[in-house]
Amino acid sequence: MKLFIRILIGIGLTLLFIILTVFDIADRTIFYSRAIPNNEIKEFHMFKNIDEEKEAYQRNYSNSKYLFPREVVKKAILYKNQLFISRLTSENLTENEMHQIIDLFNDPTNFDWDETTWSIQESEYILRFFNSKGKEVRKVWVCLEDCGMLESIPFAPTMKFGALSMKGREELPELINEILK
Repeated sequence: MKLFIRILIGIGLTLLFIILTVFDIADRTIFYSRAIPNNEIKEFHMFKNIDEEKEAYQRNYSNSKYLFPREVVKKAILYKNQLFISRLTSENLTENEMHQIIDLFNDPTNFDWDETTWSIQESEYILRFFNSKGKEVRKVWVCLEDCGMLESIPFAPTMKFGALSMKGREELPELINEILK
């Protein structure tokens, strides 16, 4: 009887570990559809060449419809993208820090037109933005060390294709380090 109980406990703990791992990975990656609305596909991606696409982005830099974060956010949290401990190492952003991050994301001089060729699993940080009801409305993965890129859902034209410029590569890490102090 004791052996049977030990086996059940072992199986239960193994299942719990698997479930926690799946939820953690789903929480830190994209576990939902990333379908771009048709109107955005037409506005930003239906062009003959890359120059026309860049012009479409530039035309919409100041379009309030596409400015990051696209809706009113009340709270932002910075997470280290690490298995199991990302939520334990999270930092709530102050109102000022949140506005600094949003301003940085809405300044096209912080981004270059380089293609992003990285995977979000490589990101060191995840920024999450929440509305007044506590619902996550925006998510940004930040890869600083090796690539200087970010991925935002949904994107903002000011972020171009997600590659940080030299200015952005200086300002964003400073801001993140300030938040983590």
